[in-house]
Amino acid sequence: MKTFIDQINYAVKNWWMSLLIGILYIIIAIYLMFAPLASYIVLSILFSISMFVSGMFEIAFAISNKNNISSWGWYLTGGIVDLILGILLMANPGLSMSVLPFILAFWLMFRGFSATGYSLDLKRYGTRNWGWYMAFGILAIICSIGIIWQPGAGAFTLVYLIAYALLIIGIFRVMLGFELKSLHKRNKEVQSEE
Repeated sequence: MKTFIDQINYAVKNWWMSLLIGILYIIIAIYLMFAPLASYIVLSILFSISMFVSGMFEIAFAISNKNNISSWGWYLTGGIVDLILGILLMANPGLSMSVLPFILAFWLMFRGFSATGYSLDLKRYGTRNWGWYMAFGILAIICSIGIIWQPGAGAFTLVYLIAYALLIIGIFRVMLGFELKSLHKRNKEVQSEE
C-alpha cells in the first residue's frame, strides 16, 4: 500500500503550503497569548478566518497532488473540515461559549491524529526527526481533551489552551513543510545518481 511518503518526490512541489498554514496558526497563537482578554467574538473571527484559509490551501494541495499521492484523500478531508468550520464560524461569529470550545476541541483532535499519522509515514521513510512530529500530534490531542474535559473553565483559560494548541499545530506544519522540502531534495539527489 502506497503512503503519502511513497510519492514524496512529486508531492512536495507545494511544500510551502504547509509552511504558510503553520505560520498562520503561529501568528494567531501569538496574538491570542498577548491579547487573552480580547473578546470571545475576536477569537471566533480569527479562528474562522484561519480555518477558511487553511482549508483552501489544503484542498488546493490535495487536488494538485491527487495523481501522485495515494493518501491525498486525507488532505482533502482535512481541508474540507477546515473550510466547513471556517464558513460555519464566519456565518455565526457570536457562537456561545458552550459550543465553540467543542468545535475547536474536535478540530484539534482531528489535527492531532493527522499529525501522528504523518509522523508514522515519515518514520517509514527514514526521517530521523519523526518523533518530534509524533510529540506535536500527541500534544494537540492532549490539548483537545483538556478543552473537552473543562469547556467551562473560563474564557481566559480557554483562550490560552487554544493558543497553545494552535502554536503546537503551527510548529508541526512549519516543520513538516521543511521536512517535505528536505525529502524532495534528497530524492532528487538519489535520482540524479541513478
